[in-house]
This record gives sequence, structure tokens and C-alpha cells, in this order.
Amino acid sequence: MSHPALTQDHPILDDFRQAMRRVASGVALVTTGDVEGNRFGIAMTAFMSLSFDPPSLVIAVNRTASIHKPLLANGAFCVNVLSDSQEALCQDFVSRASHDRFGAGEWLADERGIPYLPGALSNIFCAVGSRQSSGSHDVIVGLASRVANRDEISPLLFVDGRYGAMAGS
Repeated sequence: MSHPALTQDHPILDDFRQAMRRVASGVALVTTGDVEGNRFGIAMTAFMSLSFDPPSLVIAVNRTASIHKPLLANGAFCVNVLSDSQEALCQDFVSRASHDRFGAGEWLADERGIPYLPGALSNIFCAVGSRQSSGSHDVIVGLASRVANRDEISPLLFVDGRYGAMAGS
């Protein structure tokens, strides 16, 4: 079923934005590379587990984002799930121009040139399984090929335009 595009002044848009601000989400830096050794990354809250059989997740990437074309061209990416101690790193990452984002933090690269953050709570390496366009974004299924987890569970959260942590973490 197709829905007409809403203009920026449509009455539901502000209510919808306000509703989404009330949803606490984990924060991840999603990364990929290209054959020339360039690195691309974006901070996002639009990721979720999809299935355990096969192990897979979903990310939503705006088609105008700098990572969009390289991620699809590479066919692989890493979801670096951030801990609450990595808020400053995340803010530094998002404040930099796309070509300079990896100046923040200590990054390594896997055999395909995909950057990953060893200090993240989890590094979930994925192959692109499928993609579906929806509005301004592509919804991309990532098939997990390798996962590295730290022992701690203290995720960085984002709600109402602010970073936070779980109580007691």
C-alpha cells in the first residue's frame, strides 16, 4: 500500500517526531570501507535485532547519508554498539566531517577494510542480506558473520535528544 508523501508542515509530523523522542534507543557507530581504503561511518539509533535463525539485524540508512553508497557497494558493514562511557567519542564522531570521523577513538580494520572500535560493547560484522526502500531511508538486513562482545552491559542510550545510561549501570 502506497502513502502520499507528507509535507514538512503536515500536522502529524511534529506529533510523530515528539513520539519518537520518547523512545530510548541504543547508540551504534555503523561503519564500512571501500577498495581504496576510505572509511565511512554514521552514528545511529535505527538498528535492531531481526532474527536468530539466521543471526541478523536491521539498520535504516538515509539515502543521502555519506555511508549509504559505500555500504551497498562493499556489501558489508560493522555495527559498533557503544557503551555509556563512549558518549564523548560519539559526540566527537558526529561533530566531524564525514572524511574525518575516524580521528576520534582507536579504530582497527578487518580483512575487508571495515573499521571497528575494539572498545565498543559489541562489534557485529554483517553482510548485506537485502534492502527495502521506505520513505527517505533504505532498510537494510545485515546477516551477522562475526560478533565480538565485551563482558560489561552498560549501553549508551539516546532519548529526547540527549545521551544517557541505564540506572545502576
